[in-house]
This record gives sequence, structure tokens and C-alpha cells, in this order.
Amino acid sequence: MNWWVCCYWYEPDAPNDPVGLVRIWALADALVSVGDDVTVFAPWYRSALVPRCSRVVPIPMLPGSVIRPISYAVLAFLSGLWRGLHKRPTVVYYRWMESLHPLLLARIFGARCICEVNGEPVPPWGAGGWRGRLTHALASFALRRCDRVVVLTEGLGHLVKARYGVPGNHVVLLPSGTDVSLFHPMENNRCVQEAGLDPACEYIGFVGSFYQYQGLATLLEAFDRLHAKRLSVRLLLVGDGEEATALREQAAQRGLSPWITWTGRIPYARVPLLIGAMDVCVAPFCGDRGETSPVKIFDYLACGKPVVASAIPSVTALFSQSNGVVLVEPDRAELLAGAIMALLNRPEESRRLGSDGRTFVEKRFGWEAIVQGLRGLAEQMVPSHQSQRRVLINNAGERV
Repeated sequence: MNWWVCCYWYEPDAPNDPVGLVRIWALADALVSVGDDVTVFAPWYRSALVPRCSRVVPIPMLPGSVIRPISYAVLAFLSGLWRGLHKRPTVVYYRWMESLHPLLLARIFGARCICEVNGEPVPPWGAGGWRGRLTHALASFALRRCDRVVVLTEGLGHLVKARYGVPGNHVVLLPSGTDVSLFHPMENNRCVQEAGLDPACEYIGFVGSFYQYQGLATLLEAFDRLHAKRLSVRLLLVGDGEEATALREQAAQRGLSPWITWTGRIPYARVPLLIGAMDVCVAPFCGDRGETSPVKIFDYLACGKPVVASAIPSVTALFSQSNGVVLVEPDRAELLAGAIMALLNRPEESRRLGSDGRTFVEKRFGWEAIVQGLRGLAEQMVPSHQSQRRVLINNAGERV
């Protein structure tokens, strides 16, 4: 099977290599590992220039918030046209973006088109004004014409059907996951030592981009409560983002700066080491986060760590205390602090939760399981498609 994967991503805080493409690379490599041919049309970032199992076509982009995505779409479309003349794709798979070029390429070359929706196409904070209305119209047009729409949460499935008019039989739930070979349990003391942290301390940890919806202001308030009662507790924040300056100021105002480690952005391969140094991992999403795929929770659990997370719909649909995640009401610092303290006070329970979480992710949410589900979906559509092409070839007497 010949896959074309299209993905546009831009992060102002990481203009040279955004972390949002990490799972695209993992998906492509996993498809190659089962014998498929994969070409990724990716923005021209550092990660697109690294040798990979899949074939990567780096797409140059012009600077500027408006012209950047347009230039990617136009050049990716032209590159696809050229490559399709030599070898047609079987499936064009793309993560939702404000462009029709993946759908157009699929139609031109007679391929199946699958769109992955990993968040609300028009998030609540972007729904107003002409831009929000235009994006909604574009999403409705594109998603209804894709052969399948893959959603990462049940809530996203309901949303694309109700808000964008996608037929129910075209919507398929395939949750995200993690690389269980990269993210795996490691000995805590060794991780603490290699990370240059204090072995006498206990670490509460967060990994991700510092955006408002992540709930990090609530986390700082909860940490303030925790540190007042347990002086050995430290906060380990891995990542960066637009809220970083405000968070540092908030920490300084609360007198917490000496007890917080800010790593900034780090190489992806180093993330498991820092998770391994954490005693409790957190995902304190805001209550108004909207639908999202809680990928950081999969990474935490794969490392065998207990997790405290906000009980928003996209989290409660997948996780519970039976698989390693303690759920708390979002935006409630006192509840977040209480749940973390309870785990610190019961190390045996924490270890059990971590072990249960690892088992849960390993069985259902590793890349092997994800690729099996995705290939199964594609194979349901491809055989009849290939039969139609054979009829066309026989009738015309030549390959089409």
C-alpha cells in the first residue's frame, strides 16, 4: 500500500522544529515497518531533513502568518502532482489543515482520502469573526468529502458529525497513543541523577507546550499548597510556550521560583528520562479546553508513572483510576493538590497505578496497535477501489 501523508504545523515558540510533527514521524515509520510505502509531505523543518524509514519531501515555506500555510499548500500540491505521475498513491492521509490540496490530490490520482482530526477544526477561542466562519465552511466542505474521517476521541466524533455534517458511517474512532519502546519505565533514582536533579526531593512533573488551556496557572497554585505542607516537593516543567513568561512571573510572586526546574524545550528522545525522574505526572487541562487528544497522558503511563489529570470529556472517555489516572475536577487547585499529595503519601499505590497504566497503554495504545487499526480501515476501502481501476485498465487497454 502506498501512503501519502500531508501535515502542516507551525508553532511560534518553536519556528524551526515544532513538536507537533513528532507523532506524524512515528506513524509514518510504523507504516513502513509493516511493509507499506510512505511519503510524507512535511514543512521544511530540521526534523524533515533527518534520515528516516519513510520517504520525506521537505516543503519550503515563505515567512508570514498568512503566506506561510498558503505557500506550503501550493508547493505540496505541485510536488504531489509531479510525484503522482510516476507512482500513484493508494491512500492520502492528512491531519486536518486549512487546505484542500490533500483531498484534491486524492481525487486526481484516484486514491482514498483519510483526514485525521485531533482537535476542534475551529476551537472555541477562534470561532468568532470572518476567519472562524471561513474555516468552519472549509472544514465542512472538506470533511464531508473525505472517504473517512479519523477522530482521536469520542467527543471529536460527535463534533464532526453534528457541527460539520460528516456522515456517521464515515467517522472512525482511532485513539492516539505512544511509542512504548521509547517511553518505558526506568529506575527513578538513575533518571534523577542523569537529569541533574536533587535525589533528596520528590518531583511533580508536566511535559508539554505552555499554553493557557494546559492549566499551568492552576498547577502553580496547587504546587504552592503542596510545598507549604511538604518541603521536599519540587516542580519539574518540561517545555516552553507563549505562557512561559507569565508563569515565571506568577511563580516569582508566590516565592516558588527556587523550587521549580524549567527545562525549556528539549530533544524528544530526552523526554522519557525526565518523565522517569518524576514521582507524579500531571495533565491539569482547563475545563474549557475543548476536545483534544491527551497524548501526554499516554507518554506518562508508558513510562509507568501515576497521573493526575483534569476530568474533561476527552480524558474521562479513555482514562480512569483503574488504568493509572486519578481524575480531578478541572480548574480546582485544592483538588489537584490533594490528589497529588495522596499519591505522594502512598508510594505503593502510586507504583501500582503506574504499573497498571503501563499495561493498559502497552496493550491498546502502542504504535503497532494504532497502525493495525489504520491499515484495517484502509484495506476496507482499497480492494473495491482497485477492482474499479482494473476494469478501467482492461476497457481502455492501458494503465490509468
